[in-house]
Amino acid sequence: MEKNNYAIESAPSSPPVEEMMELDGRQQRVYHRAARMIQRTWRRHVDTRVFQYFKNLVRFRNQGEPRLLLKNVNPREANILDAAAGVHIRFRLGGFSLPSQTTFPPSIYYKIYTHRPIVDMCANSPKDYTHPRQKRSVPRQIHNGRTQVQDDHAGWYHRVENNGWRLLSGKAALLGDIITLETNGRKVEFHNSKLQRRQDVDRRKKRRKIEWLKQM
Repeated sequence: MEKNNYAIESAPSSPPVEEMMELDGRQQRVYHRAARMIQRTWRRHVDTRVFQYFKNLVRFRNQGEPRLLLKNVNPREANILDAAAGVHIRFRLGGFSLPSQTTFPPSIYYKIYTHRPIVDMCANSPKDYTHPRQKRSVPRQIHNGRTQVQDDHAGWYHRVENNGWRLLSGKAALLGDIITLETNGRKVEFHNSKLQRRQDVDRRKKRRKIEWLKQM
């Protein structure tokens, strides 16, 4: 009888249910934290490999013959180019981000440039010659002190760069690509002097750099 009592008293007691639930909760939190770390590491690895692939693809495209490259990108415009045009094609990665949506992997955009001299005939004389200010003053306006109509440059010629960054994709967007729409209809000041155009470009670069530094 004493042996039975001793056996009953020395038997290990099972842990309470609350302790088991607490241990399970801790273990679950450790498992979830480890799973999140593994998922983030894997996504980071996949995103890095995808970005390197697109980067190497763009770098390879920038080293090819422009006309042959354009045959694969835009065959309709490839027939217009020739060696005398002095064109080259630039590729870059781009995209847009919204508060609830991010674009990844990035899209590839291309743009056609030329390093030959450009002559814009309208830029040499951008005035609106139908404006009364552009007409020669008559004697009664000169000697009688009549006020002349001031020209506010309304209706003057403004060069529109219709050669923005275009999306390199076979899929057509329903509303159009945002970057393509923004860069196609951009109006720029195109001076007839090449030196003045270079100064304008440098001025715009400095202004964009200052705006970028302000956002840091």
